[in-house]
Amino acid sequence: MNQLNKRTAALGGAVLVAIALALAVPRLVSSRGLSAAELKRADTARVATGTLEQRFALLSQRHTNQCGLTSTNLNQLAVHGRLQGSCCRPMVFDRYVQQVNGLQAFAAVAEIPADPYDIPVGLAKRLTGYGDSINFSGAQQAVYDHAVKLSDEHGPCCCHCWRWYAFKGQATALIARRQYGAAQVAKVWNLEDGCGGA
Repeated sequence: MNQLNKRTAALGGAVLVAIALALAVPRLVSSRGLSAAELKRADTARVATGTLEQRFALLSQRHTNQCGLTSTNLNQLAVHGRLQGSCCRPMVFDRYVQQVNGLQAFAAVAEIPADPYDIPVGLAKRLTGYGDSINFSGAQQAVYDHAVKLSDEHGPCCCHCWRWYAFKGQATALIARRQYGAAQVAKVWNLEDGCGGA
């Protein structure tokens, strides 16, 4: 009888441990007991609505924005996905704050992202399409060429990645449809630079 009580107690203890693990493991995956999909949605919402410190903490660890990603690769990404993080150098908080604050002046302009390190794939595709569908006049091409000379990266980006073609298309739309001048285009490019660094 003594052996039976020990086995029953051991079995009961194992059951209790199993129940405790079943309840605790989902909480270990997430501090709030959220599924992976819920965590992703929460992260996205945090980037969109969080403080600049919170957004920087998250985006500085993201790496879906890559130099090797071309404009044709955008078609392989989820339409509702996001290109996040820096492609070349680590993000610098003070520069990030300056960029986000500067881009607020363009909040009403659909072609300009609110955050240079968190760009919706759908926007990147649309901007790239402008480069293929809008033709410049000679005067408009001169504005674009002057913007290239004025910008910090000497063009829409430091390399011919997806950003180059998306922001070239963006400039095409801004010049042809919104009559932006070269200095305005260069200012936008400088504010939405996603290469990292100061």
